Amino acid sequence: MATRPPAKPAGADDAANLEKNPYTGDAAAIEQGRKLWRKTGCYSCHGGVAEGGVGPSLIDDEWVYKPTDKTLFKTIADGRKGTVMVGWSKELNPDEIWKVVAYIRSLYQGDPNKVIW
Repeated sequence: MATRPPAKPAGADDAANLEKNPYTGDAAAIEQGRKLWRKTGCYSCHGGVAEGGVGPSLIDDEWVYKPTDKTLFKTIADGRKGTVMVGWSKELNPDEIWKVVAYIRSLYQGDPNKVIW
């Protein structure tokens, strides 16, 4: 008997196509994002608080790609070709990815004048 793939969470397609993070500044979502950061092992490349390591720092204002919410979401979901960054869209649903983005944003220590999200 064939098994059906798991259903997408309600609103998943809509959440994946947003330009801005619906969880910006939401303390509960940021905490959930922190837990997802730990659970998925993001720290193993980006450091415990996103300070960088094998992967780049995510807390400063020096980004290779335009650091919009949508760009960060797509990078987490799809990965980056030519780098060790793998996509997480099979493990995390769009809602969870947005919460990881909210957590990353909560750690920002760069120039506040460079914030474009």
